[in-house]
Amino acid sequence: MSGTPTSHAASLPGSRKIAIPRLQRLGQGIVPPRDRQRVPRACTACRNHKIKCSGDTPQCNHCETAGRECVYVLPRRDRLKIVTDRCIQMVALLKDLKDRAADDDGAKIVDLLDAVEEDMSESRPTSAPSVPDNDAAAGELDHHLAFPIINTDSLDLLEEDLLRDQSARATGFVGKNSEVQWLRSLALHLERSEDESTKLPSAERATTETRPSLGFGRIEQVASFSFYRDVDDVDFDHDIDVNELPPPDVAERLLGCYMSTVHSSFPILPRKSFELNLRKYLQAVRAGTAPRLNEKWRSILNLVFAIGAKHSHLVKASWRGDEHDHLAYQVRARALGFNGNVLASPPDLPLIQVAGLLAFYYLSTGQVSRAWVMVGMAIRFAFALGLHVRNEDPSASPAKREILSRIWWSLYALERLLNSITGRPSIIVDASCSVPLPLPFPEGLSFDHAGETSLLNPTHSGVFPSSSSSNNPSSAGYVGSVLAANDGSFLRVTVQLGLITQNIVTSLYSAGTLIRSLGDIQHDIVQYSQRLDSWLGALPSEFRFHNQQVDVSSSRPHVRERLCLCLQHCSARIMLTRPCLGGFGQSAKDASVPKAFMTQMADICVEAATTMADLLPDQPDPSFVYENGPWWSIVHHLMQAVSVILIALTTSVNSQGAIELVGCAKKMIWWLGSMQDPQAERACYIALGTLEAVADRLHVDTSGDMFLMVSGHLIRFGQRGMAGAYTTVELQNSISSHFFSNGEPGGKEQSNVKQEGMCRSIATTLVRYDVHLFQT
Repeated sequence: MSGTPTSHAASLPGSRKIAIPRLQRLGQGIVPPRDRQRVPRACTACRNHKIKCSGDTPQCNHCETAGRECVYVLPRRDRLKIVTDRCIQMVALLKDLKDRAADDDGAKIVDLLDAVEEDMSESRPTSAPSVPDNDAAAGELDHHLAFPIINTDSLDLLEEDLLRDQSARATGFVGKNSEVQWLRSLALHLERSEDESTKLPSAERATTETRPSLGFGRIEQVASFSFYRDVDDVDFDHDIDVNELPPPDVAERLLGCYMSTVHSSFPILPRKSFELNLRKYLQAVRAGTAPRLNEKWRSILNLVFAIGAKHSHLVKASWRGDEHDHLAYQVRARALGFNGNVLASPPDLPLIQVAGLLAFYYLSTGQVSRAWVMVGMAIRFAFALGLHVRNEDPSASPAKREILSRIWWSLYALERLLNSITGRPSIIVDASCSVPLPLPFPEGLSFDHAGETSLLNPTHSGVFPSSSSSNNPSSAGYVGSVLAANDGSFLRVTVQLGLITQNIVTSLYSAGTLIRSLGDIQHDIVQYSQRLDSWLGALPSEFRFHNQQVDVSSSRPHVRERLCLCLQHCSARIMLTRPCLGGFGQSAKDASVPKAFMTQMADICVEAATTMADLLPDQPDPSFVYENGPWWSIVHHLMQAVSVILIALTTSVNSQGAIELVGCAKKMIWWLGSMQDPQAERACYIALGTLEAVADRLHVDTSGDMFLMVSGHLIRFGQRGMAGAYTTVELQNSISSHFFSNGEPGGKEQSNVKQEGMCRSIATTLVRYDVHLFQT
């Protein structure tokens, strides 16, 4: 009935409970409070196991230790916001498509938009930007400084029937990280701008079936902007003797072309043993005692000859054979390497080498879709034989394990390059690969004692760094200054750059980008930019290009390696920052656009493109690239840079900057026209037409030197006015000086009468039919 004083006081009005601190036991010191800061979200694995999650991305500590997949499930509020944003994007897409659709489809789209417009308008004011739960992360990177709503130009969509005809099937699917799609997006943007400027009603606009695009074909078809040659036939018209081989001296030269220009980048073959076996065979041929060779080995040999023959035609070697000899070698190789039940039989190492070399041959001839398919076969063969995992076979010598490792990484680097060109996904899951990186030793070095070096230590064998060590270059596989400049270290850094490039493509250009927050996308751009900086800083001194400039003087060795790495680095920078450049379809009034960040990344993108132009001499000299650079992908790199510059021209408001960009574009187009290769000619035609369209629509001054495409030659004329100012005599003199002053067709051996007649005939035809003189 009577309460204690404390309980009585607690019952009085205005009183409150007072917390009494816990008494410390004897001998027990004061324990400092533990940091019980909660993470924003725990991963599903830690939730299921009821353990504390570290909250790290992309993997928490527990998942990284256990080697399992780490998945974070967004709360319902964030998922609802993502779905709402996607609905808004789909409405914007339908609005964009309704004017290009047929009448019936357009009416259906209008009805659908009318039905959802009210709901979408109500959802816009209530949608607020997602605020990160982690204050520390928000302090490091402002998640509001993210992309505007992602537009459809940066996502992979299939907008045409690729089964309609042979040309569409040959070109196939081209992803959004390909320069082919960038040029197509630019053309679509220009067409939309023209329609808006003329203010034509939808019913009067030209339809998809009747309206051409910039003279290349239908603008909606990707094949119209593809400069690759997958539509070409790879079969030979004449009967082929599969047992025929070139003379021994020609075989030696073809082998030298391959080994001196290709092997260091893609060591698919063991150089020492292959060259030794071939020379033994050629000696036996000279002696008349040549043995019968294994069919797969002969297939490999013919592919080496095919690649060497292609290069000999590019450099105009005096000993080169028939124009189509590389095609004949390729037909023999296919007949020998893929005959009978080869594809139904268990794979072996020679079959992997045949598929890999055939993929590279297709790449070197501009048939990138065939190359992508073939390298996929080679990689699946390699998967079947376990080349992608660490080899602990006690019977295998260190030299054999290193050869197998380099074969795998050659296929890896080749597939990464083709993924960048075609925009198609990779079939390699990086987390499933445990094979060590190539040892940074010359190929001819004996590896019998290589196990004594620290490079074979398990801490240095991994190629895929974890998130916890991404800020430490040495722990991420970058050995830094301990690497010496040789073919092993060159392949090693090439593979590391390929890994970063693939991560960029997966993060920024895949369909999964739609379900990621905008802050995460910006965070990835910053992170991969830092990784590229770390990769660049860890290059051997002989491979480094300071301030993105390459010393191509012959006084320094490793010119090829520096030029290849610089082009690949610029290509990676372009793909990383390309989503920040232009952004067709984005609203300029969008307050969420981070102008400072977007401008910075766009400047980096343009700088990387102009760096590619600065790498080349001012006067086109195709032999410079063919002998010192990646001749198999140089057209891809140049067109990647040209497309970025043309897109930058559509967004630039600085007239002085536009003039400089036009100069870079003209230089690279001039180079493309000077390469005298069918793929480069097609690329030159597309790039030049797009430049003219951009200049015409945006009123950019492109006056200057005049160019003319004649018989595969891009002829340069002097400073002059418009094309119509040239007379037949002036054209005749210009063509004559181009073709015959430097020993071109005929040279001194051709009579003056015949020379004059040829020039007059060409010039008269040009004037009569008003052939277009490209003004650039």
